[in-house]
Amino acid sequence: MNVQPFQNEYTAPETLAPYTALDTTPKTDWTARYIWDASDGSEENVWMCFRKTVELTEAPKDLTAYISADSKYWLYINGETAVFEGVVKRGPTPDGSYYDAVPVGQYLKPGKNVIAALVWYWGKDKSFSYADSGRGGFLLQAGEIVTDGSWKVCRHRAYRNGSGGRKPNYRLPEFNIDYDARQEPGDWLSPGFDDSGWESAAECGVGGCAPWGTLYPRGIPLLKDYGRKDYENAGEFTGRRFSRKKKITLRLPYNAQCTPYLKIDAPAGKTVRIRTENTGIGAVRDTYITKEGVQEFEALGWFNGQRVIYEIPSGVTVLALQYRETGYDTAFSGSFACDNRDLNTLWQKSLRTLYVTMRDNFMDCPDRERAQWWGDVTSEMIMSLYSLDPNAWLLYQKGVACMLGHVDPATDVLQTVVPISGEFFELPVQQLAGIGGFWTYYLYTGDRDFLASVYDAAVKYVDLWKIGANGLVEHREGSWDWMDWGRHADTAAMENAWYYYALSCLRNMAEALGKDGGGFTAKMEKIREGYASLWTEKGYRSKRGAPDDRANALAVIAGLAAPEQYGVLTEVLTKTRHASPYMEYYVLEALCRMGRYEAAKERMLGRYGPMIRADYSTLWEFWNQYFGTRNHAWSGGPLVIMSKYFAGIRPTAPGWEEFVIAPQTDVCGTLSCAVPTVKGYIRLNASRTDGGTALETSLPGGTTAYIRIPCGEGQTVTCNGSVIWREGRFLPAEGLTLTESGDGALTVSAASAKDRTLRFETLPH
Repeated sequence: MNVQPFQNEYTAPETLAPYTALDTTPKTDWTARYIWDASDGSEENVWMCFRKTVELTEAPKDLTAYISADSKYWLYINGETAVFEGVVKRGPTPDGSYYDAVPVGQYLKPGKNVIAALVWYWGKDKSFSYADSGRGGFLLQAGEIVTDGSWKVCRHRAYRNGSGGRKPNYRLPEFNIDYDARQEPGDWLSPGFDDSGWESAAECGVGGCAPWGTLYPRGIPLLKDYGRKDYENAGEFTGRRFSRKKKITLRLPYNAQCTPYLKIDAPAGKTVRIRTENTGIGAVRDTYITKEGVQEFEALGWFNGQRVIYEIPSGVTVLALQYRETGYDTAFSGSFACDNRDLNTLWQKSLRTLYVTMRDNFMDCPDRERAQWWGDVTSEMIMSLYSLDPNAWLLYQKGVACMLGHVDPATDVLQTVVPISGEFFELPVQQLAGIGGFWTYYLYTGDRDFLASVYDAAVKYVDLWKIGANGLVEHREGSWDWMDWGRHADTAAMENAWYYYALSCLRNMAEALGKDGGGFTAKMEKIREGYASLWTEKGYRSKRGAPDDRANALAVIAGLAAPEQYGVLTEVLTKTRHASPYMEYYVLEALCRMGRYEAAKERMLGRYGPMIRADYSTLWEFWNQYFGTRNHAWSGGPLVIMSKYFAGIRPTAPGWEEFVIAPQTDVCGTLSCAVPTVKGYIRLNASRTDGGTALETSLPGGTTAYIRIPCGEGQTVTCNGSVIWREGRFLPAEGLTLTESGDGALTVSAASAKDRTLRFETLPH
């Protein structure tokens, strides 16, 4: 089997963490006070230092610190880093905030202990992914250790604000890092530092008060800190003294979220600039002004990239250049590999793109926006269900809770970007896709409480749509009349298919929750009748011109298309290429649902070919790498297609109680796949042999698998060495039941009370 040129570096764990539901219960028993300096706290882009010395008669072994801040904090105890970038971006509700629960007992000791925190307040009143409270604040409560007026505070003036230079994209709440080492407050993180010259902190109200509001648990893990690492080519520059200013490019093994580090020997007043290859589209960048002598600096505000560019001025000697990778704390648990090198590379690049677009929230991209657009989130959720462990699935639950927390009861509109400051944002088709995502998440997790939490809001949203006399929905523009990037979008055909799909998912939800779904059925019948008027001999269309691939794909996915139409629809989906990478996933899904796996593979390799061949580890927003971003998770749909359809592993009952394993060995002659589920791993190895097929699968207990085994006429099939099919007859075997035969395959059900491995082999005539 070929080895792909790019490979994520993380090893999958042998067992999966258990599935957990998001905790949304606010904490109300606060005794700690928000603290800041004596200012009104409204100035934007401010870094504040806090210190507190406490005496302990004994070191508590199990002590949890509950911490919140607007906007980010770094916590140090006795000189050790206890939290690297704490608290997630504010905004579970328009007026609420998040808090962290951090075990800190391991850092404490009997006697004198020094707790220090660096807090960064952003203060942008208009941005995406963050709701500004209007003032900076820091809150910590750990038993009897609480923030109050006894803490010391000092503004960190080395972090400059408004010093000029290009600002990041307006959608980002974060600022560039602009640091002047000549203004440092000294070694203030050292336990022995004398802070007697600092002012006493100003108390700004007890936890839960305005303007920070009710405090909700972050719900997702603290960030994973992978530690500082050497760039791949750092040795080329270590020990080098630069006689003139020069830009040097340092390489990471893949696109990552990172904070750059330097150790240099320099005269005072020199300017070092740091950015990545993604900075040009409005991402953050760093500026460092040197002090005299040997010095170290790490820019704590993260950016992303595969190449970090340092601009080193003359007279500076480089002693070390490194980066710290940080990211969402989840395990890379899923996998896919086959005998096609390009497919392997595409699966890996899809996973890397997904991971680099996860942090405080699922985001569209990690450089220009970092915003939680719901079309992106829906795609990222299903990708995570095939590739990451249950820790990652909490990020989707958190996003949904945030969306529900921002529903205006006066309008019942589900917003597409949440949180967002200063704007109201609805993209109707993304919201309809998101309702389908609610059902998908339930199907894969079996989390009935989650389903119940979203049901009423989803019903109210679809009720905002009106069906006209022609049986089609009246067009809903929302805040932005957007169907997809790309040309020739068939608005009416796409919009009605999305609406029908949302209704069908709501009907499924109603049945699962024991509610009456008759109203959804009635609406679906009207839409089906109206949609039939869009059918032509060339496919579905509501306007002049050739049928649109996106509209016809959605007709298949929604269930509006009949099998007798699949021949025409296959023609549309193999020859028309209007879809952007966002909608391409749905086109590929439609081809697979129609059983056109080879056509899906060929379209996938054709459209993604330039991204596969590019010397870059993530996927682009558009088909052209010079437009948009180079790390957009909505482009990662092929990951799902390969695991779900080429390997053929997909649930048929909620929570993987029942599922299908139907590998397409005609598409991928040899393939292996692992899927993380709420029941445990499902693993598959399948290959064509000289006379038939070999298939081995590991099944988790408490499940029933329907396994499709390619089998030609007259062939024999064995399971774990015993014959189960010979001369057209099924021979009874323990735990196996024949469910279907014909069309070149044999399907058996395997009920597993406990984990088991089955090895099937198709033998020649």
